[in-house]
Amino acid sequence: MTTPDGAAADGAAADGVTADGVRCEVTGGVLRVTLARPDRANALRGQDMGVLLRALEDAAAGGAVRAVLLRGEGRNFCGGADLVAANAQGGERPPLGAMIRNLSATAHRLVRTLWDLPVPSVAAVQGRAAGLGLHVALACDFVVAADTAAFSEPFAQRGFTADSGGTFLLPRLIGVARAKQMLIRGAVVPAPRALEWGLIGEVVPVDELATAAGELAAELAAGPTLVHGLTKALVSEHLTADLPRALDAEARTVELSLRGEDFKEGVRAFLGRRAPVFTGR
Repeated sequence: MTTPDGAAADGAAADGVTADGVRCEVTGGVLRVTLARPDRANALRGQDMGVLLRALEDAAAGGAVRAVLLRGEGRNFCGGADLVAANAQGGERPPLGAMIRNLSATAHRLVRTLWDLPVPSVAAVQGRAAGLGLHVALACDFVVAADTAAFSEPFAQRGFTADSGGTFLLPRLIGVARAKQMLIRGAVVPAPRALEWGLIGEVVPVDELATAAGELAAELAAGPTLVHGLTKALVSEHLTADLPRALDAEARTVELSLRGEDFKEGVRAFLGRRAPVFTGR
């Protein structure tokens, strides 16, 4: 990565960090991260989260990156974690506690890194933003959504509890009653209602999304980066004193819920493209 005048910049590793599911580039002080698995609704695998973390942590280390723009390729922003990849056949059953360690190293680390990022971040959301995909968007400072976007928490319908900050982020943004509608009942919230609820900050016509989000990221990149970072830290300090505790509690309840029969049924139903039949076990 180089600065606009062509000189090498510190933190250059954020530029060109790529994998088959994620593309990163830095232009005009903006780290542009594209989730690039449109055939899978840009669902995130472990390796995708690793690439995202590398790019974000490099950006946080300083240098030419002054804002982050996160977007999805194709019809959807991000459908969540890739359950198909995570539950591939033939693997041994993980030992007790493995999910806690895995979440701490991947999804939870990703959400916390975005939340604590010392430069402002923008999520450009079209189509679905579900589960981890929703939380990644909400961990950004600004969410610009297409008028066709929809937001959801599919965890209960899959037979396990929410992770990656869902039970922390939603009550703070939209209140307890609405958070329960999403987390327990699985309510799908269209973009206009999400704006009304305060879940997101802006809704634009779908064909204006790229321009609107790009202009916002450029505006932020042109602003006082240190002030932005300090302001973010102050706001987060007042709102997020218990974030590590919330993430730890989520990891522990996910570990427990994954041991139940309902989780197995949720995955079977998801893979079989049918409605799950839960037994409460």
